[in-house]
Amino acid sequence: MIDRALAREPSPPNRIAQIFWRAGKDNVIRNGDKNYLSGPFVLCKGWAYRFYRLPDGRRQILSVLIPGDLFSAAALLAPDSDFSVQAATDIEFCQLAHDDVRQNLASEPAIRDALGRSCSAEMDEAISTSIALNHSDAALRIASFAHRLTRRMLARQISIEADVYPFHLTPVDIADATGLTPDDVNRALQKLQQSSILNIASDRITIIDAAKLDGFIGSYSTI
Repeated sequence: MIDRALAREPSPPNRIAQIFWRAGKDNVIRNGDKNYLSGPFVLCKGWAYRFYRLPDGRRQILSVLIPGDLFSAAALLAPDSDFSVQAATDIEFCQLAHDDVRQNLASEPAIRDALGRSCSAEMDEAISTSIALNHSDAALRIASFAHRLTRRMLARQISIEADVYPFHLTPVDIADATGLTPDDVNRALQKLQQSSILNIASDRITIIDAAKLDGFIGSYSTI
């Protein structure tokens, strides 16, 4: 169930009206849904992922969303973008008033810079995912995926302890993010653990040997 939690009106000058929402695990928020006002969304609490439903019914996860992420930076510029967001945990998210954001983009360099960084990060993730999907080694796909995700969490100081990060995706989610089957995912995770590279278990990622992980993914470490 998706509930409207709280609305906040803007305080002039140059403030942005916000509406806060809550959604339970597995709920889907579709971009352009008429139940919502026009405006970009920011994940405040919990985990989610942006995905696209393929014509044959399969799901391709485009990016994992952690607190602080826009559902899609590009959607601010292209409101009709066709994607959905699914809650991987119970989540809280904030809807920003579209007109307020557009107005502030014209007058606030810091907001323009932040949007530019978000668009660039979204594009980089799409490129990295596209490259990884063309690699035949399942363990390498997952290692690259885990490396990018933990690097983002490290930048936001989201960790349990050194080299240990929260992780709230299922093997099916990992499969849909990496273009593998759940069986492929389980075999690849066993390989990565046995090789003392990384381990995903009990809602956490543990980087066993960061240098070995960098060496394993090779050129992906720069993407």
